[in-house]
Amino acid sequence: MTKNIFSTEDLLWLIRQRERNTQLWTYLREPRLIWESLLVLADYIGADVANLTLIENATEGTSTVLRNQKYKSGDKILLCREHAYNAVVRQAEVVVEVNPGVDILYFDLPYPVRCTDDIVSAYAKVLTENHDIKITVLDHISSHTTVLFPIKDIIQLCRSHDVITVVDGAHAAGQIPLTVDEYGADYYVGNLCKWLMVPQHVGFLWVHPSRQAETRPLNVSHSIFNPHFRNRFYPPLTLDRISHILVKDALEFQEELGGLELLVARNSQLLDRACAMLSEAWGTPLLEVAEECRSPLMACVGLPPDLAKAYPETHLNTLHGEFHMRGVAFRVTMYLEKYYCRLSCNVWNDWSDFEKVRDVVLQLVEESRENPLTGRPSPAYFYPGPISEVAAI
Repeated sequence: MTKNIFSTEDLLWLIRQRERNTQLWTYLREPRLIWESLLVLADYIGADVANLTLIENATEGTSTVLRNQKYKSGDKILLCREHAYNAVVRQAEVVVEVNPGVDILYFDLPYPVRCTDDIVSAYAKVLTENHDIKITVLDHISSHTTVLFPIKDIIQLCRSHDVITVVDGAHAAGQIPLTVDEYGADYYVGNLCKWLMVPQHVGFLWVHPSRQAETRPLNVSHSIFNPHFRNRFYPPLTLDRISHILVKDALEFQEELGGLELLVARNSQLLDRACAMLSEAWGTPLLEVAEECRSPLMACVGLPPDLAKAYPETHLNTLHGEFHMRGVAFRVTMYLEKYYCRLSCNVWNDWSDFEKVRDVVLQLVEESRENPLTGRPSPAYFYPGPISEVAAI
């Protein structure tokens, strides 16, 4: 679960300022405030602000990049099968659907991941054996396996094979120091609501200067032909960009808490202890990843096999719902046909949170043995019950 540092009163105050005089806000105040956030963010992620724009989230960024490319028949989009984010897979499938002759090329990493060389070697092999790869989306930190990829080495490999690189850094900002300008990628996208305690609806898109002329937002509006790529993203003017304004405040708050290094040290130690405790309590292993390839603030612990029996893959949404109804929030992920509990640890977490996860999982295991729920369908996105039930969740 992600949280933000701003109260409802803070957000309502900003909304009232906007609604009191929308023209003044839209044309004068909002651009200045967003620019201040961009300057602070650029410094935080090691980027020239000229290469940077704020967007809705990382998914918008990867979709924008994939849809902006000019494809020809025979081109391939390279994705790492077990680690690519599902939304990115769907985006690539849409590109294939509207571009005849284009296809997705999947490849696998060895398991267990024993060192960064294993990852680089897997990329080197697929790039050497396939000369029709046009573009690849590679994770900085994989969302559902929590693997930290050696992106600088992979990008260097891709450039030597004339492959366009898009780094999906949805979980990177706030977990690891970034030096985006130095990576050598064509594009880098990230989220700011995941780890930096900014409200929802804000991420960033970094574009190499050589790619900026061809980069346009998916939503075509008045400024689509603006000379600078960032200005193409800011109309329509009716979008709610309160979160974009608050990036500066959130980054300053992180410094007030002690800064990235101190927070990562505290949270990673707590996460390591929690993983060991849960592994012992559930009798399951951690996803085996070498320390140098491991996300500092995310980890995967195997879930008891009885849950997989009671909740097959088609019922994962139901399983997530059961956990949420019991007051715990973590992601259930699948890797090599096994269920894992993907844990995250941020500054608001303490030991009792992980004890509750342990107990709720054990409780659900016991209930599933007595009353398997395999016949219950996954719930629809829109909650079918009365609004009073939604409010109680």
